[in-house]
Amino acid sequence: MSVTPPGELQPLAGNLHLLYPYVVPKSWVNYIGADSLLTWDFSDDVRMVLVIDGQGMVRNAKSQDLSEAGLSVEEAFEVAASNLGKAFQVGEFQLGGATLIDGTRIGMARGNWMAPAGALMLGNFYEMLRENLGHDEFAAVAVNQQCLFAFPTDEKTLASKSLRIAIEDEFRGHNKPISRTWLKLDGTWPSEHPLNGIFDLQQAN
Repeated sequence: MSVTPPGELQPLAGNLHLLYPYVVPKSWVNYIGADSLLTWDFSDDVRMVLVIDGQGMVRNAKSQDLSEAGLSVEEAFEVAASNLGKAFQVGEFQLGGATLIDGTRIGMARGNWMAPAGALMLGNFYEMLRENLGHDEFAAVAVNQQCLFAFPTDEKTLASKSLRIAIEDEFRGHNKPISRTWLKLDGTWPSEHPLNGIFDLQQAN
């Protein structure tokens, strides 16, 4: 999904249904400039911004867009989250589970650029993880702008070489990687996981 300069897509005013959250790496925010974005922190290197969708591309939403649409930052966030939920309901992206080659069960979000935000912001993903994996807290890794993994941090899961390989493949094999940082997913605002770490493939040998 391309991010295009302001002015090339539809204005936000009159098009609130096009406002969405978008998960990006901190390096991208630094490159664009935080003052030019509406941004929230998930961890030291994972951010969420608001964007305006249209015609196969997205552009950054700015404070000026909100002013023209008569929205506060808080109202814009609520609108974006609601639009994200509606996009999930009509199948724009998928939230579900997967069983890796070694039998490890994880949660996964994929499908398009909305998927990582959907996993981190929509409560039904967390509730699905609780029900299917039997834990109350999970590590989530937004590996790229179309994929997120979530998994419990029990000893068996963390020993999975298949999980390490899956994370590495999605991070290194995508043209828009985000992070291998662990985020804590516990039904509240995502934050850096206290056990945060990058999987070392050698540990699985």
